Amino acid sequence: MPISLKLPSLDNNPILLAETRAHKINEFIQKLPFGDPITAATDLIDELQILNSQKVAFANRLNALELYRPTADQIYQDLTPHFSNASLPLTKNEQAFADAALQLWQEFAFGYKFALVDLQNKILNLSSSRATAQVVQRAIHALKEIALIHHLGYRSPPASLWSELHQLYFCALQNTAEKLAVADPLAMSDVSSVNLVYMQALLIALADPQHLANSDILKTNTYLSKIISQAEIRPLGLIENPAGVFLVALDSDKPPTPFAKNKEIPDAATDILLVTVNLARQIHQHIKSLQNGVVPNDDCLPVNALESHYLDLLTRLIKNFGKAQQRLFTRTKKSDGVELGVGLMASHHVLREGGNSFAKPNNTSGSIKPSRWQVLNVSAGGYALRKFSSSQASAHIGDVVAMKSSKVLSWEIAVLRWANVNDLNQLDVGLELISPSATAITAKLENSAMEGEALLLPELSGLKQAASIITARGFCKVGDVLKVDGDNNSSKIVVNELVERTARFERYQYSLI
Repeated sequence: MPISLKLPSLDNNPILLAETRAHKINEFIQKLPFGDPITAATDLIDELQILNSQKVAFANRLNALELYRPTADQIYQDLTPHFSNASLPLTKNEQAFADAALQLWQEFAFGYKFALVDLQNKILNLSSSRATAQVVQRAIHALKEIALIHHLGYRSPPASLWSELHQLYFCALQNTAEKLAVADPLAMSDVSSVNLVYMQALLIALADPQHLANSDILKTNTYLSKIISQAEIRPLGLIENPAGVFLVALDSDKPPTPFAKNKEIPDAATDILLVTVNLARQIHQHIKSLQNGVVPNDDCLPVNALESHYLDLLTRLIKNFGKAQQRLFTRTKKSDGVELGVGLMASHHVLREGGNSFAKPNNTSGSIKPSRWQVLNVSAGGYALRKFSSSQASAHIGDVVAMKSSKVLSWEIAVLRWANVNDLNQLDVGLELISPSATAITAKLENSAMEGEALLLPELSGLKQAASIITARGFCKVGDVLKVDGDNNSSKIVVNELVERTARFERYQYSLI
């Protein structure tokens, strides 16, 4: 399989020579404005671009990149909070932080790919495998971070990124360098390998990040870095059970796919298997511990894993890394528009105002103003929608949504399950319908002054769905007594079983007192 890596062209007559002297690089690093991460990133990107535009001896290039890399990661950690917790779509300011992070890692990817090319062109190299392991591991790590930034912005990583990830891994295989330990100050225990960082990039994609809250994407990335050794890459061979087995085509530009869904005959020369059976077992053990109210003492989960509801995330991950999920409903294309109130506050507002809410735009604040979205397709369980460019709406994965179409008089209740920003910068979302109606109420804890907006969902006997209440996340817990006030009545309820928890709300069954 030929290897073709994307690299910038070299300047044979540069005006500025790339700095490769260690003491000068350290002086430059010390002068970076770390209090302003975008400026610091820009300054470092400028230096890397100079380095990546010139012919530099392999050892000098590698040493310079290694000196810059820990500082780049520090700047990256400062950039990330400015876009990783934002609503969708990102504002121009938030996108600027994401773009700086992308460009920073792109320059490191270029640098280490240049180092790999230089290494391969060496006539005599007595430590080829070990040196290859280092530069390939570093290049894959940079591409993994680029993919993560795309995931955090709910954009699909470009096909070229997957192509290069696979080609780099194939290069490591050809040099028997994929399993060699590589010292890495950015890795857990300061040790990594081509296998470990490559599998992490694959698994983050398999975690279906378009369905995860951005905070959960970051949690998944950290968690996987601690249990990644439980996954395994194997050559093609006999497969007794396809659950937890994924096919990776190294000559493709696509992420891994469940083996059971593969429709083509695998090629042993370029296809490999990613096996997550043992990793899923490890996740299962962590789930059991959390269900028993105990945080595992293996340092794989944070000490506040119970309070931060890691159980919800792990339960989702084990499904993604296990048996391939099947679509329950077919989708039908549809051209229509719907009105949305996105989020608990907006849903509460449109339900309370009823059908007249859209006639009073001047009386509605920006955070709860209803918006109109284009319907892309529908299924028995939900809708795929696209935000109109003129709309000022914003959204998060896990938002509760009040929705009204032109053919339905009442507001239906849905949950925003996935998001994707396409190549034209259009925001598409997926909604799952959970109730044909709801009542907007104010809920107050019986023994507290705390109160807030909530929604009462009716019992649906045909679906065996009990009456439930939606509140802000953390507002109440099982066993609490709430006083609920509607437009014309008030009552007391006791909070029963948790039905669902997302990053944005909690939904409980309840009983009237």
